[in-house]
Amino acid sequence: MHQNRRESLAKKVAELGVSEPQLRAGVMARGAGGASPVAEPYDALARQIGEASYRVTDAQVEAVRLGAGSDKAAFEVVFAASVGAGLARWDAAYSAIEGLDDAPA
Repeated sequence: MHQNRRESLAKKVAELGVSEPQLRAGVMARGAGGASPVAEPYDALARQIGEASYRVTDAQVEAVRLGAGSDKAAFEVVFAASVGAGLARWDAAYSAIEGLDDAPA
């Protein structure tokens, strides 16, 4: 069930929006720590969101806004990278607890 929900969310984020689906899928993968870079300025922002989102700068967001052509498209890029980072953390947590049993009573 975990994998189905994860895939469903990732698919919706990649498919729905005004920006290019390939761009959203790419920044989602990059935000999750993927090795395949996407075009700048999207790559730097997606990597930063995945590594330490609190360090994202106004200049990075503005560069993405200018590159994407609208606030809505820029939001989609930020959102996709954030979902990718969140899913990577979810997967790590899920893997850590997957094989554990309840503690003895």
